[in-house]
Parts: sequence; structure tokens; C-alpha cells
Amino acid sequence: MSEGRLPNSLLEQFDTAYATVTLDRRDIYGAPEETYRRIAALRSVVDECRDPQIREILGMVVTKVARLVQTPDHLDSWVDVAGYARCGVMLLNDRSL
Repeated sequence: MSEGRLPNSLLEQFDTAYATVTLDRRDIYGAPEETYRRIAALRSVVDECRDPQIREILGMVVTKVARLVQTPDHLDSWVDVAGYARCGVMLLNDRSL
């Protein structure tokens, strides 16, 4: 059976989710150009971190911070920041064992 004939195929599910995400994204976070300009500016500082794993965690945090600049009342981004912070502490904890 071809992918176009499958009812509720993964591709259809993806396309539906993609359409929703891209519409919601602009409403929540603003124009992508502005968001990614902020992320790039913040990442330029984070990239100074010599620890590659911590650098990636910090990169995720600043992505959320850049989004919070646009929409500070978006609770999901605050929760994500907390989650990434906890991941950083878990990583440091595991290293000390």
C-alpha cells in the first residue's frame, strides 16, 4: 500500500502537527527572524563554555530565554528552562560519582 493511501498515516499525522506548530509558533514566539537573532546573540556567549555537554545544555536554556523575551508568560518555556537546568545538575552529579 502506498503512503498516500494509508488513512491516518504517520505522514498525515506529521503534516497536521507541522501545520499546527508553525501557526502556533509565530503567535507564541513572534517572527522567527527575531527569535533566531536573539538565540544567535546568546549562543555566542554560551559557545565560550569549554565543556561540550554543558555548552549544549546552556544552548537549550538560552533558546528558551530568547523565546521568553518575546513571551514571558509562556509557562512551558519556564518549565523547559528548569528541566534543562536539572539536566545540567544531573550531568555534574553523575560526573562526581
